[in-house]
Amino acid sequence: MKIQCIVLVSALIISACRGTDGLTPWREGYLDIHQISTGRGNATFMILPDGTTMMVDMGDLGDTSHFRQEVMPAVPSSEKSPAQWVAEYVKHFCEPLGNGGKVDYMLITHYDSDHIGIHGKGGVMELDSLLHIEKIVDRGYDYPTPELAMQMNRRTLPGYLRTMEARAARGLGYEKFVVGSDTQFALRSRPRDDFRIRNIYANGQLWTGEGFQTRDIVIGEGEEYQENLKAMNENRLSCTINISYGDFDYHSGGDIQGSSPNSTRPWRNVEKFVGEFIGETDVVLANHHAYSDAMYEPFVKAVTPQVCIIPVWDYYHPQPTTLDNMLRGGIDEGHPAVRDSVNYVFAAGLVGSNRERLAGDGALVPPDGHVVVRVYEGGDRFQVFVLDDRSLDYQLIYRTPMLKSR
Repeated sequence: MKIQCIVLVSALIISACRGTDGLTPWREGYLDIHQISTGRGNATFMILPDGTTMMVDMGDLGDTSHFRQEVMPAVPSSEKSPAQWVAEYVKHFCEPLGNGGKVDYMLITHYDSDHIGIHGKGGVMELDSLLHIEKIVDRGYDYPTPELAMQMNRRTLPGYLRTMEARAARGLGYEKFVVGSDTQFALRSRPRDDFRIRNIYANGQLWTGEGFQTRDIVIGEGEEYQENLKAMNENRLSCTINISYGDFDYHSGGDIQGSSPNSTRPWRNVEKFVGEFIGETDVVLANHHAYSDAMYEPFVKAVTPQVCIIPVWDYYHPQPTTLDNMLRGGIDEGHPAVRDSVNYVFAAGLVGSNRERLAGDGALVPPDGHVVVRVYEGGDRFQVFVLDDRSLDYQLIYRTPMLKSR
């Protein structure tokens, strides 16, 4: 299919799916996944089918004036911090719950500033003072060793640890992420047999599919193993979860990365290991913001997503090759097996200069903003909505038709 035809079809779909009404309130049985756009880091908020609430990450890059390429403005404005805007967002969408914006669980995928904040300010540290967060789970700040963890994250970890100490003094929960667990993020009020959040991967350990058994994807023994582990970097240690609700599946892997098929260090191809393990997945939160070292063909082909969502705020995300992979399921446009239509790819923020650079493929990305996945009762159907991230009333600017879970 020629790219011009795809652009025309996409434009018609976008025109048909625009709306001015807001997103209808959550109700019991819905799974709502909000990818919040702040222009300054990653933040995901979820309301699970029984009303349990969960967040994944709360980033704050801090001052971006030194960035060499375009960074989107802070949204909806710079009058408040990202954490303050996120707190308002969470409270707004928690109104049907009547809980004042309480967060039952918060998962920190890893310790980079765009996922937790920087220098002890903003991000998770500030959000913890604005919302009641019952339990925080992270990959463990003693891994690979306390010294190495601090060395890898010297700008972010000290402030984060002070927050954890203050939370402990207030009697609030903390747990280390347990690979293989399907109870660490359990529904709190009404458990369901058709809903599960499964911990798939972290710290080089991949779930085997049995009990709490894991396998180490890092190779070597003794000093060789330690050197190979150091080569994993903070991104490749990210906590990875999969949410299943009936036939629906959702992947969130933080900043796990892939590697070239010709790499001499195959254990660093984390997303390939994860993709081959989880298989077909309806909605994928793009690994490492769809940068050039993630969303490689092997991962995309393994998970065959219907929808990809990119947390993004600067010129480098997404890269042209990764966007092409996501749109076409990792299949080259000229291949005889190429699909008749492209996948949906959404961006929670997309700078103008990058959309222009991405040309025809950039035109296939719907308007950017807060991206909301709503999975309906039982998990057999879902829709994706985009809400205006420049306004304070979260107006609906785009929605997909009803999609069938696989």
